[in-house]
Amino acid sequence: MEHSSGTKLLLTLSLFFCLISGAEAADSHALDSGDVNLSELKAFDLLCKCETWGIVNTVSLSSTGNYLVAGGFDRNVSLFDSRGTQLWNYKTEDIVYTVSISSDGSRIVAGSNDKKVYFFNRQGDLLWSHKTGGNINSVAVSSNGLYVAAGGEDGKVYFMNSAGKLLWSFDSEAAVRSIAISRDGTYVAVGNANNYVYLFDSEGKTIWNRKTGSLINCVSMTPYAYYVAAGGSNYNVYLFDRKGEFSWMNNPGYWVSSVSLTTNGAYLAAGSFDDMIYLFNRTGGKIWDYKAKDDVYAVEISADSSFIAAGSWDDTLYVLNMDGEELWNYNCGGNINSLDVSRDSTTIAVGSDAGAVYLFERNPTAFALLLGDESFLPEETTKETDTSLAEKTIKPIEEETAVTGGVENKVEDAPATSSSVSGNPKTGENPGSEELPTEESSLKLLEKFDSIKFPAALLLGALAGTVFFLKRRLVKYHEKNDENLEDLEEKDIRE
Repeated sequence: MEHSSGTKLLLTLSLFFCLISGAEAADSHALDSGDVNLSELKAFDLLCKCETWGIVNTVSLSSTGNYLVAGGFDRNVSLFDSRGTQLWNYKTEDIVYTVSISSDGSRIVAGSNDKKVYFFNRQGDLLWSHKTGGNINSVAVSSNGLYVAAGGEDGKVYFMNSAGKLLWSFDSEAAVRSIAISRDGTYVAVGNANNYVYLFDSEGKTIWNRKTGSLINCVSMTPYAYYVAAGGSNYNVYLFDRKGEFSWMNNPGYWVSSVSLTTNGAYLAAGSFDDMIYLFNRTGGKIWDYKAKDDVYAVEISADSSFIAAGSWDDTLYVLNMDGEELWNYNCGGNINSLDVSRDSTTIAVGSDAGAVYLFERNPTAFALLLGDESFLPEETTKETDTSLAEKTIKPIEEETAVTGGVENKVEDAPATSSSVSGNPKTGENPGSEELPTEESSLKLLEKFDSIKFPAALLLGALAGTVFFLKRRLVKYHEKNDENLEDLEEKDIRE
């Protein structure tokens, strides 16, 4: 009986192991993109369509996309949550062209054509407003909500604290077109109609100013101003370092409406009125371009450098990977004037002429399959809060800038070694640098083990069954012999 019980236990364990192996094999095939039509995957899902009933000029997202502020032709500043619920609405005295929200969503700044800068808390209370001498074209609030920069048609740059006190101003004597502020508020970059790009510190000191060949439509900076990018009406894209050293200039072909940098400054994306989206490397080499169907008004590279979002007047939001391949697109029903990507790279907000703000959330499973990167798969961890993201810092990559003859001289495009992004776009590392061994070899070994695990389980189960069968035959044989011996003993007794 003990042998029989042991055999049954062996058989049971074998069958259990067989079932587990089969389940793992099935799960492995479920994650394999080989049987999936990638063209049917949606990289982003529509979370909500927030109706504003007027053309939306500007949008801004908190770090995790929990809060969204919008402004437009209806003269309103509106705050929504990620479910599309309008939390509050404030009507200014004229069209709102620019808004910005702090990292945790607790402070909102807006600029209006009524010549005022408005500052709100999350509850919609107007904390203060500041009257200027002209329509406000651009505002920006630091991630911690402590500082506000603004500029407009009166040619002045205004820098205020969260209490509304004007800390300093600068008169450029020409319209301020675009403003960017570092995360901690210590630097302010300005693009101006007088053809200059400026960088100021938080005390109002001019770190540098550089004259370009045309008025500047847009500026962008890395989180702590180690690099500043600008786009002009003379079809040029410019890149400067914090010292104001001119790195390069590239002429993509038409009026540049929007620029965006990766957090380490390794790559620069630009949107242009020639219907194109461009990606350049740090030395000015054009990596690729992508053709939309109308003017491209807004571009932004996600903070994790996994995708580029672009909005066009063909009504379409485009999401491209860093190799310039389209991952997904969505028709927003009207010209796209503005977009923003949350700092955790999970959410995109779009402002449209259709009188609505669209909010999209990244589909992690689809994204992992489209990019072939399992790191995008959801984990059983708590989502980072806006506050925790606000506390993060990013260190720049040390790299020499290209030597040029000055801003006014045309810089030849650096040859791109490949049609795709070389190195690692998340770190800006160059190809050819020494790297640690990848996990590819170990993964192949695990795949080989998985391929033989299921057949091995079947073989083990079969062997266990055979042993059980033979054991039963042997037991029956002994029982039959015992019965014959008993019959012989009874016969001998009778005789």
